[in-house]
Amino acid sequence: MSIRQVARAAAVVALFGILSRVLGFVREIVLAGVYGATADTDALVNALFVVNTVAAVLLYVLTTLMIPVFQQERERSGAQSAWGLLWAIAGWIGIVLIVLTGIVAIAPEAIIWLFQMGPERAEIASGLLRVMAPALMLQGFSALFTAILQVHGRFAGPAAVGVAFNAGILVGVIAGAGSLGITAAAWGVALGALLQVLLQIPQFVRESRAGGGLRLAFSHPRLGQVAVLAIPVAAASILQQVNSFTDKLFASSLEAGRNAALSFANALGSAPRTVLLFPLLTPLFPLIARFFAENRKSDGVDAFRRAAGILAMVSIPLSILMFIGATEIAQVAFGRGKCDASCVAEISGPLAFYGIAVWGNFIGYLLNRTLSAGNHAREIMVATIVTVILTIGLDLLLLGPLQQAGLALASAIAVYANTGITLWFLRRRTPQLSLRWLGAQQARILAAGMVGGAVALIPAFLMPADTATFWGAFTWLAVVSLVGGAAFTAMVRTVAPREFADARASLRNLSFSRRR
Repeated sequence: MSIRQVARAAAVVALFGILSRVLGFVREIVLAGVYGATADTDALVNALFVVNTVAAVLLYVLTTLMIPVFQQERERSGAQSAWGLLWAIAGWIGIVLIVLTGIVAIAPEAIIWLFQMGPERAEIASGLLRVMAPALMLQGFSALFTAILQVHGRFAGPAAVGVAFNAGILVGVIAGAGSLGITAAAWGVALGALLQVLLQIPQFVRESRAGGGLRLAFSHPRLGQVAVLAIPVAAASILQQVNSFTDKLFASSLEAGRNAALSFANALGSAPRTVLLFPLLTPLFPLIARFFAENRKSDGVDAFRRAAGILAMVSIPLSILMFIGATEIAQVAFGRGKCDASCVAEISGPLAFYGIAVWGNFIGYLLNRTLSAGNHAREIMVATIVTVILTIGLDLLLLGPLQQAGLALASAIAVYANTGITLWFLRRRTPQLSLRWLGAQQARILAAGMVGGAVALIPAFLMPADTATFWGAFTWLAVVSLVGGAAFTAMVRTVAPREFADARASLRNLSFSRRR
């Protein structure tokens, strides 16, 4: 896959990522407008967390393992053997999904008990989770299709699954809220998961023909090795979800509404990853995996360096803007209806700290993917274990004085700790990577970002806008972004010309009018 093809694939993923994020916000607005902040919505959030957690773990494990494993098996034994390995993995994943779905449908109370929600909300959540149980299996199959399609450079279908999922929930709520109440949202989750699978089936069937057609398999000479590799990857993914669970658990001990405020802030803080980070690294990961599979580590490191420069140019100004404009961003996103000035204030506190973590999240995810491309899952698991323990400790330390904002600050600190640990592991495994060069690159772009942020503060202090209203906050953000962005661009052209040139070339390659 060429750089131009990577850029075009990134544009496709970005487009669907934006649509998915927009629909996700619409979904949150509709849920808040229809059901409000009640015991019903608390129960829905926790039940949905269970379903999405299983899907997230499977998606991470499958995309992390199947792409490099397929590349290596094809290089070693040919395409037919590589396809046989994929079918064997798919067969066992299908069995696991069916068993998990049955357990959730039969005994949802045992799972909901973990949230310690109280008898009333636990009963509601158990009923909702039973309705959502098919969605667990369907989202798992969607994750499997996503991994197989991405192996073969197909990104449009997998990128659109978020749009289908959110659309299904909206249809369920709008069509059934009047007669079914909160259960309509649960049926919407099941519908959205079904739409995810239906969306990917045609492309999956076409790609499978290249491997000799669809077939059921449960054995392959390398299946045992893949299972061993999957253990640390799955453990790392599960541990990553532990922090999401503990955040909900700790936030539930605060006043009513704080848990929702933290969730809203997290949704805003994760938006840059969905819209900007994943679109670039989703098509880039198979390319880096192929370099490592072919023992072309120098080419893989070069791709890493260029990606790190582009990601820093995007994430550093975003981190600064989200930190200094957290209140205004929260006002524009949620400041309407039942979310008054107090609600916006509860969201803006944690959002500022989530904003600080954007840069670390971008670089950390690149490091994670690069380690995965080299099949170094054990190092990722170790880094994740350290990060989870650190986050929980910081949660307990900061929850009292800073409330839900303390949980966000703990996450931000842990993000940068994880980035440092994975960077150290990558340097040990890849001596071709120069830490001095990488540090100098990031420092130059950070310096440009600090200059842009300082210049942006001038109109921020001088402009007498009413930031307690939507248009006042929107105008403030627009002016600050334009002034700070112009200063950052001028500065980065001077101190980081190579990275600036790479970014410009990537933007030019996003044009769909050019032929491959």
